Amino acid sequence: MSATDETIAEVLQELAEAKAWPKRLKQALDHGSDVSGEIRKAGEKVEALEKKAKDTMKRLGCVDPQTREISQRMADMLINWYDFKDSLKS
Repeated sequence: MSATDETIAEVLQELAEAKAWPKRLKQALDHGSDVSGEIRKAGEKVEALEKKAKDTMKRLGCVDPQTREISQRMADMLINWYDFKDSLKS
């Protein structure tokens, strides 16, 4: 596996994992846990992961099929994250 393939696989895995964070944090909140520190850290990680995904897509270019997969997973992650963040305000 080339370094580029490893980077792509790593980014895709991280995006998939990050997509699940809001559900886990919501469950902890529902059980009365104080996860405010975890939410802050997760927000920072989401921002860093979004940048990493964008950088990876830029290196791959728009014609690489992996760019679309990274873009879709990044969008899924961000939708889940911002939906979770919005639910905290209600």
